[in-house]
Amino acid sequence: MSDKLVDYLNLRHKPENINIKHRQSIGFQERVALWTTRLIGTMWAVYFAIFIMALWMLWQSSSDLPFDPYPFAFLLFIASALQLPLMSLIMVGQNLLGRHTEMRAEEEFKTTESIYKDIEKIFIHLDEQDKKLEQVITLLGRVQKK
Repeated sequence: MSDKLVDYLNLRHKPENINIKHRQSIGFQERVALWTTRLIGTMWAVYFAIFIMALWMLWQSSSDLPFDPYPFAFLLFIASALQLPLMSLIMVGQNLLGRHTEMRAEEEFKTTESIYKDIEKIFIHLDEQDKKLEQVITLLGRVQKK
């Protein structure tokens, strides 16, 4: 291997595993936010909330002595009390997921740029080889004519 090639290979961008890098950059609280975002941000969480609310409304509507009659003010209070901290937690999780996406996009850009430079060097090298092959063919043609 030539010295120029060794130097080039040492200087070029080496791809990194951004998933590992991202995992190492987040702490416990951020992990909790990501876990909550992934859990709450599913359709199963929506189905669960609808089921609990429907069950609550059915129970209170059919009870002889409801403690939370229509319009279900206590249910609305509980739902609002849950939504406030969950909203902030989900926003933190979304920011972390966005940061991971940005890191991945930056790494993909650097890798693509490095590959592009490699391809340019390969084209230049192939062009130089083509020129030398043409010279060899020309010389062989002259030798055959003699």
